[in-house]
Amino acid sequence: MIHVENLTVAGPGFYLDDISFKVNKAEYLIILGPSGAGKTVLLDTLAGLKKPQKGRILFAGRDVTRALPEERKIGYIQQNLALFPHLSVMENITFGARPNRIPPARASERARELAALLGIEHLLSRANPLTLSGGEKQRVALARTLLVEPDIILMDEPFSALDSFTRRQLIFLLPEIFAQFQVTVIHVTHDLQEAFLLGDKIAVLIDGRLHQIGSRDEIYRRPATLAVARLLLNRNTLSGRVIDFSTGEIVARIEEGLDFKLPATPHIQPGDKIHFGINPREIVIIRPDRPLTPRVRSNIFPATVRRIFDQYGSYLLFLDLAGTGIEIELELPGYIYHDMAISIGNNVTVSLKKDSFWVLPADKEG
Repeated sequence: MIHVENLTVAGPGFYLDDISFKVNKAEYLIILGPSGAGKTVLLDTLAGLKKPQKGRILFAGRDVTRALPEERKIGYIQQNLALFPHLSVMENITFGARPNRIPPARASERARELAALLGIEHLLSRANPLTLSGGEKQRVALARTLLVEPDIILMDEPFSALDSFTRRQLIFLLPEIFAQFQVTVIHVTHDLQEAFLLGDKIAVLIDGRLHQIGSRDEIYRRPATLAVARLLLNRNTLSGRVIDFSTGEIVARIEEGLDFKLPATPHIQPGDKIHFGINPREIVIIRPDRPLTPRVRSNIFPATVRRIFDQYGSYLLFLDLAGTGIEIELELPGYIYHDMAISIGNNVTVSLKKDSFWVLPADKEG
């Protein structure tokens, strides 16, 4: 459906470098990246608002690289939503009907159908859309976009101005709406939770370069560069050298003298310097009264609890690993934390599960 080939876009203060990716019909692609990564520049280029210096953009096989925005049959929900204060809610929703040759009666009928679907039918007569709440404005903008039946919807940080409750409502509503209309979506965000809840695929954009694109599980478990791992809050990142290699695993030693068993990784050999890490959710505190399952029988170390933070439903524990001064981060569900009665200063035993580690050659820093 969408095929971007070797796209390069440059201008004052921004640069996209050789971007390539594909999005299938009715697929939901998240472009994830920090502020300043070039996410909005990429959307503007797909929408036709910026022109690339190099590369091609194809929609359903049609080259639209130089096409005008109105020739692309897309909807673009920008961060500021761009609602018109001098038009009523109904008039905002039907604004695109005339240029898209939708008869007034059909536009009005469709606006009411969409308003009912989005739960805003009671707002259609509201004279000034700026009096609406953030979530209501977002739904009006979405209805306006869907009215013209676009093949593709682009969304730029659509939830950034919403409170957490409204944001959660819309996150769970959007996939249902888009699946019903079989629309292809590209949605940019810097929010990890948003990305993993919504994306069929996630593309990670950092400093104008596309570092990785893949499924949620691929991005989470196998970051392609150290920059991706750090963006995903993989703060448990270590560096070492491979000292042994056997079928199914490698052994790496860090400067502090600890050895870690890690999953075998292509193109890594004994003597190679590597980066490796593990998500805080994948570290387990060993309970002496319970048998060890096979998954937690490697990388078992003593640790001391140094800091604890309540995350509303889960707890972050910062541990000194094996008295080395290396601080690792562990996340526990609230019910386990309270059951174990852990407090600062406690000595515990932890397992850093071998198969949960990601491993990268030292030159894959990004």
